[in-house]
Amino acid sequence: MIRVIENTFVELQGGALSLNLGAVDGVYSVVVDDNVFRAVGSEFLKFVVSVDCSAIDAARFPNVSLTRNDFYFNQASATVVTSCAGLFLTENVFVNPLATRDYVVRVPYEHSSTMFARLNYWNASTYDEIAERVYDYSDDEFLALVQVSPWYIDLNRTQTASGGNRFFKGPFEIGGLLESDVTLSSTEQPYRVTQNIFVPHGRTLVIEAGVTLLFIRGGITVEGEC
Repeated sequence: MIRVIENTFVELQGGALSLNLGAVDGVYSVVVDDNVFRAVGSEFLKFVVSVDCSAIDAARFPNVSLTRNDFYFNQASATVVTSCAGLFLTENVFVNPLATRDYVVRVPYEHSSTMFARLNYWNASTYDEIAERVYDYSDDEFLALVQVSPWYIDLNRTQTASGGNRFFKGPFEIGGLLESDVTLSSTEQPYRVTQNIFVPHGRTLVIEAGVTLLFIRGGITVEGEC
């Protein structure tokens, strides 16, 4: 077991914590709990915390817990980045306006279709705002989908909200109400439309050049932009 508990990382120009689990034999559990990461990073830093399982066989991914950590005013491309399918992110506080994203997953969809990041505070109140802080299946169809609902809407972590984007039904399967702006960009294989696509006012669906839609059921109804 690896435990990183009750530490304070403050004003570090490099990353605060990098765990390469493929370099350690026999690690089946990792706990990163109750730490404070404040003012870590710089303009060109890639991450504040990295948990890397890329060198581990998918069947042997360890259980990784990031719980009750406070991330304040850090600056990097990603506050937390992971390639570990077994990582569970919960009860954390993210207030990092200078970070590009707060959570970036590098887990292939084939290894894990869903990553769980429920009950965190993202310095946001709506699903769309949180989606801008997370890089996952919605940005790259070959990655796992991050489940962020429900989430906290206050720093004290007492009040919650819930919601989600139900437009993505599965790998390369789409349909239904567009609840946030979506760009379809993959040309590797067709998107299967299994329910009528509805683009309401205020939402934008971008279908990039070379993308193929295979309509199994329904069509596209546009009130917004497409």
